[in-house]
Amino acid sequence: MALSRTLIGERAAVASEQPLASMVGYDVLRKGGNAFDAAAATSFALAVTFHPAGGLGGDYFGMLYEAKTGKVHCLNASGWSPSGLTLELIREKAGGKVPLYGPLTCVVPGLAAGVWEMHRRFGSLEFKELLEPAVRLAAEGFPIGGAMCRSIEGTYSGLTDDAKEVFAPGGRVPVPGERVRQGALARVIAEVAEGGPSAFYSGRPAEEIASTLVSLGVPCSKSDFSDFRPEWVDPLKLDYRGTTVYEVPPNSMGATSLLILKQLTESDLSAVGPLSRERIDKTMRAVLVAYARRDEMLGDPRFGAIDMEAFMSTRSGTHPTGGTVRKGDTTAFSIADPEGNIVSGIQSLFHHFGSRVFVKECGIALNNRASAFRTEGPNKVEPRKRPLHTLSSLILERQGRPYLAIGASGADYRPLQHALFVTNSVDYSMPAEKNVAHPRFLWGGGRNLLVEAGYELPPGSDYDIESLPMPGRTGVCQAVEVSEGYRKAVCDVRGDGTPAGF
Repeated sequence: MALSRTLIGERAAVASEQPLASMVGYDVLRKGGNAFDAAAATSFALAVTFHPAGGLGGDYFGMLYEAKTGKVHCLNASGWSPSGLTLELIREKAGGKVPLYGPLTCVVPGLAAGVWEMHRRFGSLEFKELLEPAVRLAAEGFPIGGAMCRSIEGTYSGLTDDAKEVFAPGGRVPVPGERVRQGALARVIAEVAEGGPSAFYSGRPAEEIASTLVSLGVPCSKSDFSDFRPEWVDPLKLDYRGTTVYEVPPNSMGATSLLILKQLTESDLSAVGPLSRERIDKTMRAVLVAYARRDEMLGDPRFGAIDMEAFMSTRSGTHPTGGTVRKGDTTAFSIADPEGNIVSGIQSLFHHFGSRVFVKECGIALNNRASAFRTEGPNKVEPRKRPLHTLSSLILERQGRPYLAIGASGADYRPLQHALFVTNSVDYSMPAEKNVAHPRFLWGGGRNLLVEAGYELPPGSDYDIESLPMPGRTGVCQAVEVSEGYRKAVCDVRGDGTPAGF
């Protein structure tokens, strides 16, 4: 079994998918900043060093534990669609089907506003100071990592010439260690550092993004940006065998994870092995019901009430055929500080380089989150609506004390990933490093099941098994485990991350 990259410190810990970003967060904690300060710095550093997955043109969610009040807070900084994005426009320009890429798939980026809002409420250091490392990394450049190289290679043919000029200088995909500079992005981050979110949403970046979208046929106004605000929401929570699991509410699909777990409480999962066929069978029965109900009932609650009691019921009657599964990419991070504050953060463009729309003047690749909309149901296309979102993050709590912050890339795989992380911890008593490293199985839609090496798979399976090596392409997880005597940072070997702490 592959091992996780693990660091155990006494007082503070940072786990992110990019070593330079982890070190940026570590430096902030060393200077006396709290977890929220470190999260702001880490987030913007990731927006530079892992731009294709979690850049400034995407969204941000944070599950945040505030030690002095003992409360878990949830921040939703997912963007809404432009005011001109209508079903009629989709029918006119895309034949009635929401496209996967292109300008019709862009929503207003929420990351800059979300990270600033998190810091405004809980941070202790100057915001400008926290963004200085990201400005420097973008302006001076940095040695590119393997994950970012793979992102560029996988999307190279779909990138614009302007994007290639930045990310593939010389007309070829870079190799790990080569230097990438993002001067235009450095200027935008410096503007946000100086002027806060208004510099982005009411300033030059918003003007450039809006004019780019208009030029590409998407009716969009400056007010679509200037009116945007992130939202503080009450986290969803579930008691799973004595552990409180905190998840992100709709428009995130986080409730889907909780419905999987609620169904699993009706059987003794610990009675079967963590690598057993029985575990797969029990979990998949719950997964198919939960994903089907997600597609039936979840969307942006500002556009229609969601009956969470009905969603979370374990009633029979939902035909367990599952739901839709979309692949994507993102980047998660977890941070704990000496005072006991914890951040489980996640940010994303959705797919690598998002919509493939690149705003040259800002050096920003725009997300393709609107590709998650549908043409009917609670997640149908509407102006200024937030699409059903794959992003969510977890905090787990025992006896009133949080002990694990965990998140992973994975798009529609995420609800099942989260269920696996929780059951690994609760039913199988795995510490964070074993939890992150443990083989995974993920439902790919229909009869498709992706299974990393290690599980018992006897003949006659109900699924078409796609066997993966261990570690396989099942998402990249980052976790922080908190105890009275230590802070443990864990980075998944499925990615490039390096833990940091002291």
